[in-house]
Amino acid sequence: MTEKDVGKKHENSETHDVDHSKLDLRGTFMMVMFLGGLIFVSWFGAFILFLGRM
Repeated sequence: MTEKDVGKKHENSETHDVDHSKLDLRGTFMMVMFLGGLIFVSWFGAFILFLGRM
């Protein structure tokens, strides 16, 4: 490996660094809330079904 290759690798690693405090995670939060709600509704439905069959 030459010095130029080492410099390129160092440059590429710097360009891929992301400042995590500036990421917009609203979509991720909404999807997590949606999946949590779906699990809750499914569990609640199964519980009501269980109570109905007792």
